[in-house]
Amino acid sequence: VEVEGIKTDIICSTFSDYFFVVVTQIDKFGTILRAESAEKADGGAIYSVNTLLGRRDDPLLTIYARQLIERISQFSKKPLVLSISLQEEGRGKEHFEAIVNSVLQNITL
Repeated sequence: VEVEGIKTDIICSTFSDYFFVVVTQIDKFGTILRAESAEKADGGAIYSVNTLLGRRDDPLLTIYARQLIERISQFSKKPLVLSISLQEEGRGKEHFEAIVNSVLQNITL
Protein backbone atom coordinates (compact mmCIF):
# COMPACT_ATOMS: atom_id res chain seq x y z
CA VAL A 1 0.00 0.00 0.00
CA GLU A 2 1.30 3.46 -0.79
CA VAL A 3 -0.31 6.55 0.72
CA GLU A 4 1.06 10.04 0.11
CA GLY A 5 4.37 8.62 -1.09
CA ILE A 6 4.96 6.37 1.94
CA LYS A 7 5.20 2.68 1.11
CA THR A 8 3.73 0.34 3.69
CA ASP A 9 4.36 -3.40 3.51
CA ILE A 10 1.60 -5.59 4.90
CA ILE A 11 1.86 -9.33 5.53
CA CYS A 12 -1.10 -11.33 6.78
CA SER A 13 -0.83 -14.94 7.97
CA THR A 14 -3.61 -17.08 9.38
CA PHE A 15 -2.76 -19.82 11.84
CA SER A 16 -5.14 -22.30 13.47
CA ASP A 17 -5.21 -20.26 16.68
CA TYR A 18 -4.10 -16.70 15.71
CA PHE A 19 -4.02 -14.09 13.02
CA PHE A 20 -0.54 -12.64 12.52
CA VAL A 21 -0.23 -9.29 10.75
CA VAL A 22 2.91 -7.31 9.99
CA VAL A 23 2.60 -3.63 9.05
CA THR A 24 5.90 -1.88 8.36
CA GLN A 25 7.03 1.34 6.77
CA ILE A 26 10.66 0.85 7.82
CA ASP A 27 11.31 -2.81 6.92
CA LYS A 28 11.42 -3.91 10.58
CA PHE A 29 8.97 -5.70 12.84
CA GLY A 30 8.58 -2.88 15.36
CA THR A 31 6.16 -3.13 18.27
CA ILE A 32 4.32 -6.42 18.76
CA LEU A 33 0.81 -6.34 20.21
CA ARG A 34 -1.77 -9.00 21.05
CA ALA A 35 -5.46 -8.15 20.69
CA GLU A 36 -8.46 -10.30 21.48
CA SER A 37 -12.20 -10.08 21.96
CA ALA A 38 -14.49 -11.76 24.43
CA GLU A 39 -18.25 -11.80 24.76
CA LYS A 40 -19.99 -10.12 27.65
CA ALA A 41 -23.00 -11.71 29.31
CA ASP A 42 -25.32 -9.22 27.61
CA GLY A 43 -24.04 -10.22 24.15
CA GLY A 44 -21.71 -7.27 23.68
CA ALA A 45 -17.98 -7.54 23.25
CA ILE A 46 -14.95 -6.67 25.35
CA TYR A 47 -11.69 -5.94 23.54
CA SER A 48 -8.24 -6.09 25.09
CA VAL A 49 -4.89 -5.07 23.63
CA ASN A 50 -1.53 -5.84 25.26
CA THR A 51 1.90 -4.76 24.12
CA LEU A 52 4.16 -7.81 24.11
CA LEU A 53 7.39 -6.20 22.85
CA GLY A 54 8.39 -2.68 21.94
CA ARG A 55 6.91 0.77 22.48
CA ARG A 56 4.36 1.00 25.28
CA ASP A 57 4.08 4.78 25.05
CA ASP A 58 2.44 5.03 21.61
CA PRO A 59 -1.37 4.97 21.76
CA LEU A 60 -1.70 4.94 17.95
CA LEU A 61 -0.31 1.41 17.81
CA THR A 62 -2.92 0.28 20.33
CA ILE A 63 -5.62 1.97 18.24
CA TYR A 64 -4.51 0.00 15.17
CA ALA A 65 -4.72 -3.28 17.08
CA ARG A 66 -8.06 -2.38 18.61
CA GLN A 67 -9.61 -1.35 15.29
CA LEU A 68 -8.39 -4.50 13.58
CA ILE A 69 -9.61 -6.88 16.29
CA GLU A 70 -13.00 -5.15 16.40
CA ARG A 71 -13.45 -5.76 12.69
CA ILE A 72 -11.92 -9.24 12.63
CA SER A 73 -14.00 -10.43 15.59
CA GLN A 74 -17.17 -9.94 13.54
CA PHE A 75 -16.06 -13.00 11.54
CA SER A 76 -13.70 -14.95 13.79
CA LYS A 77 -12.89 -15.35 17.49
CA LYS A 78 -9.17 -15.87 16.92
CA PRO A 79 -6.87 -13.34 18.62
CA LEU A 80 -4.59 -11.08 16.62
CA VAL A 81 -0.83 -10.65 16.92
CA LEU A 82 0.16 -7.40 15.24
CA SER A 83 3.70 -6.28 14.50
CA ILE A 84 3.72 -2.62 13.51
CA SER A 85 6.36 -0.01 12.73
CA LEU A 86 5.45 3.38 11.29
CA GLN A 87 7.42 6.37 10.07
CA GLU A 88 6.52 9.67 11.68
CA GLU A 89 5.19 10.89 8.31
CA GLY A 90 3.05 7.75 7.96
CA ARG A 91 0.87 8.25 11.03
CA GLY A 92 -1.98 10.31 9.54
CA LYS A 93 -5.67 9.52 9.18
CA GLU A 94 -5.29 8.68 5.48
CA HIS A 95 -2.59 6.15 6.31
CA PHE A 96 -4.66 4.64 9.12
CA GLU A 97 -7.69 4.08 6.90
CA ALA A 98 -5.64 2.69 4.00
CA ILE A 99 -3.67 0.32 6.22
CA VAL A 100 -6.69 -1.02 8.12
CA ASN A 101 -8.65 -1.53 4.89
CA SER A 102 -5.71 -3.27 3.22
CA VAL A 103 -5.23 -5.65 6.16
CA LEU A 104 -8.92 -6.54 6.15
CA GLN A 105 -8.85 -7.19 2.39
CA ASN A 106 -5.81 -9.44 2.66
CA ILE A 107 -6.48 -11.42 5.82
CA THR A 108 -7.99 -14.87 5.41
CA LEU A 109 -10.91 -15.07 7.81
